[in-house]
Amino acid sequence: MTRRILIASGGTGGHIFPAIVFGQDMQKKGNAVKWLCGSRDLERTIYHASGIEPECLPLAGSPMGTKSPVKILGRIADVFRSLAMTSRIMKSFKPDEVYLFGGYISFAPLIITKLKGIPVTLHEQNTVAGRVARLASKLGARIITGWPVCEGVREFTYTGIPVREPVRIGREDALRMLDVSIPADRKIVGVAGGSLGSGPLSDLLKKAAGLCRECDFVFLSSKAREDTGNMHFILSQWDMNAFYSVCDVLVCRAGGSTLAEALKWGMPTITIPWPGAMDNHQTKNAQEFVKLSRKAEMFSESGSPEELAGIITGMLQ
Repeated sequence: MTRRILIASGGTGGHIFPAIVFGQDMQKKGNAVKWLCGSRDLERTIYHASGIEPECLPLAGSPMGTKSPVKILGRIADVFRSLAMTSRIMKSFKPDEVYLFGGYISFAPLIITKLKGIPVTLHEQNTVAGRVARLASKLGARIITGWPVCEGVREFTYTGIPVREPVRIGREDALRMLDVSIPADRKIVGVAGGSLGSGPLSDLLKKAAGLCRECDFVFLSSKAREDTGNMHFILSQWDMNAFYSVCDVLVCRAGGSTLAEALKWGMPTITIPWPGAMDNHQTKNAQEFVKLSRKAEMFSESGSPEELAGIITGMLQ
């Protein structure tokens, strides 16, 4: 029997990519799926890269995510507009069930589903529940999680994080797809996450790369294509298969979805949590990740380049 499923996910790729994977799997099973996202250009770009045309709510951030009184009032107004728009979409689409993937974009659909009595499930990708996930739990929504622990909610079911199925590409073909000139027999460290300009993480990684002359580093970046010694900066990829296929070691932040992909690929990984993450959830994500992976280590952004270089060298041997 065909079900009509509404999926709300936006804000960042960490929320959106699991929603896309889940929704496309539901479509393969014969269900009708509609996606809701926010109004950020990045959100639409991610969906469009997967051939999806989502309904866009007039939301670009949470009222709690800014200290500007003007922005707070504007975002509160956007929330009310999003409630009205979500109600109209549900009246037209008539979903049998709703799935939320966290973040501020999930608030309006959560409230409307509870008012309309529609079954709702929220998927939390991090080890610490966000504000909307905590509210959803209090309102009686079913909570499913990406990790065996989830602070902030009493009852949940651990399901893991939906991730894209790995498609391994030969080293030479993958390097050609990435437009990177590295001999196929060289060891490669892939770096995903963090600014490639200034900043503690970037400085740490660049100094570590300078100490690891026996291998090459491929950085996912928002910058234009660039090569500096054994460091290669390429534009961020929506399809990560070529990038992951060349990684002998992955260095990444500790967002839930990124770590889930690293687990799926089974690659040696060094995860460096972002210290500014709300409720320190990236550090807690990393701790769970290390428990589940035999090829992972957690490293502090405040650590020394020499120590990081030593860990990388050890993983490459």
